[in-house]
Amino acid sequence: MGKAGVLIKGVSIKAEEITQASFAPFGDLIVLEGARTFSCNQGRAVRHHDLAPHIDVADEGGRAGLSVYRSVASPLPFQVEVMERHPLGSQIFLPVTTDPQSRYLIAVAPIGELRLDAVRAFVVRGQTGVNYLKGVWHLPIVALDKPMDFVTVDRIGSGNNLDEIRMTQDVRIVVDM
Repeated sequence: MGKAGVLIKGVSIKAEEITQASFAPFGDLIVLEGARTFSCNQGRAVRHHDLAPHIDVADEGGRAGLSVYRSVASPLPFQVEVMERHPLGSQIFLPVTTDPQSRYLIAVAPIGELRLDAVRAFVVRGQTGVNYLKGVWHLPIVALDKPMDFVTVDRIGSGNNLDEIRMTQDVRIVVDM
């Protein structure tokens, strides 16, 4: 387990729809629309190429690992219990769904000391993935509406790659969309 800390604050954060531009300071938004593509497999497939150019997992001998998270649906408004960051590697969450109406909630804050006034929350549609940059603060994955599975690519290796800060007072994310 990594470092842990405590933030004492009462705050409400309003979630917004995610866009490439709004998420860019925190990582890559993984979408097929607009991606560089090319035909492959003798014309039976199209490759959507290099969707997360900021994968960064090699610090201290780390390697990329592939996992699946199964997340239950969470009630709203969402009560934030913890924010976390991975100082040695980026982390991808890619929903395994064909339902574009599926949604999940993310909240992020810039690299450095966690400041609640810098936290931004986003609602992400089901077929869009995210890649958090190394060191970006974020919520653990939060499914909305119904359970969701996520393929995850992140750093596997020795060293401390998890810092957590637990909230001791009311920190909520409001979703009104």
